[in-house]
Amino acid sequence: MTRETPIDADTVIGMALPTGSADILLPRTAVAEIVAYRPPTPVPGAPDWFVGNLLWQQRPVPVVSIAAAQEEQTEVAPQRRTCLVVCYVPSGNRSAPFVALLAAGPPRLCHFRADEMTPAQPVAPNRFVLHTLDYQERPSWIPDMDAIERALAEVAVPKVASA
Repeated sequence: MTRETPIDADTVIGMALPTGSADILLPRTAVAEIVAYRPPTPVPGAPDWFVGNLLWQQRPVPVVSIAAAQEEQTEVAPQRRTCLVVCYVPSGNRSAPFVALLAAGPPRLCHFRADEMTPAQPVAPNRFVLHTLDYQERPSWIPDMDAIERALAEVAVPKVASA
């Protein structure tokens, strides 16, 4: 029997993106599209968390691995179910309006309720995690999309040539 979650003013419809070590929780409105994994164009000398650039809808989109920003994890190995979740940046930057997050599998549609979330201690520091919590008994992260956007600006994300 499936437990139905009532949708009310205290519910946020969102997505849980699996990373292997935790789920990334995002509001549904932050997600532009979910795309099948294809290798991004690598950027020489880029930090481990910056996987490369994806050409999406004829525009370059930086691909970020929040899990790789975790101090103990340095390598991201795509698997068969890996996908890319293209998200809107919160600043509304017209020159770079999207960032893609690496997910270990397809995101799950969820109805987030505060009473189903409990604060948790981070296992290791992660510059892209705003809050660490347990959601439905799973370790979960609320990403700091502003920090991701600032970090991408710091590494001066190069543009991808059109194919």
